[in-house]
Amino acid sequence: MRDVIDFNRWSHDLAKVCHHFRGVAQDHQSAVKGRVTAHDLDGLKVADISGDVAAIRRAPRGAGQDDAEFIFCLIQASGRVHVDHNGELAPLGAGDCVLVDSTKDCRITLLQPGRLLLLHMPRADFLGCCAGRVQIGQLLPADHPLAPTIRQQVQQVCHGWDHGAAVGRATSGLILGMIQLAFSNPVDFAKDEATSSKDCQLALALDLIQQNLTNQDLSLAWLAHQIGMSTRQVQRLFEAENTSFSSEVRDRRLTAAAARLRSQKTTRRIHISEVAFDSGFRDLSNFNRGFKSRFGMAPREYLETVA
Repeated sequence: MRDVIDFNRWSHDLAKVCHHFRGVAQDHQSAVKGRVTAHDLDGLKVADISGDVAAIRRAPRGAGQDDAEFIFCLIQASGRVHVDHNGELAPLGAGDCVLVDSTKDCRITLLQPGRLLLLHMPRADFLGCCAGRVQIGQLLPADHPLAPTIRQQVQQVCHGWDHGAAVGRATSGLILGMIQLAFSNPVDFAKDEATSSKDCQLALALDLIQQNLTNQDLSLAWLAHQIGMSTRQVQRLFEAENTSFSSEVRDRRLTAAAARLRSQKTTRRIHISEVAFDSGFRDLSNFNRGFKSRFGMAPREYLETVA
């Protein structure tokens, strides 16, 4: 059940956590169903905001009173809003993201009560690393290849990290790199030495693979385009780790298939072909051969062993 607190208290909490953002009450509203809490993500602050107010507003005069300037990565966890900022009006639904500059006016109109996550990123450092090439105020849709990874990393800070998750917890530097890439032209991002170290590029590549295992477009060429590199450059990233793009995709798909088989409560009514397809494989024979080579037994035998 949601918390119910006095509107003025809720708005005070919002301003305290989010640096001069203020709540705009609905007509005759005296209480808010929601709350504002703060969390730490490897040195970066995440504000977890829920409520049924009319809007959230940051006026220009508030920016001049801040002790520090930020670029906020706003993630719409649930509900729907309109973000009016930097000359752009971005409609956000669940899973969508947008960047907000703390030095400019911003109004977030709540069309439907929900939950917002606001990641605070030091403005000078963030913009300096990407040479101003990020798109402030423009929508990053939920189906963007990097959006699920960004959401997962930030949401887990608020919910508690799932140590069984397929994708490990990223450092703040890697998360900033993901956000810079997601909101930039990939080619421009690749030119930036500060955010394109080989470790960062490889981590981004592996996250993209993990989040797109069932994406039919997943290929070396697709991955290279997303990161803003040539296919040969991406191949070298994997070669430096004594692996390859195809090996990483295959191993991760097999791992996902084995995890699904282990989650089954019975050996009945399960089609191995469904497990293969849902793990990203399109050829059942190829899946069976790969599974046996990796785990020493056929998928059906594995299922009977772990059920």
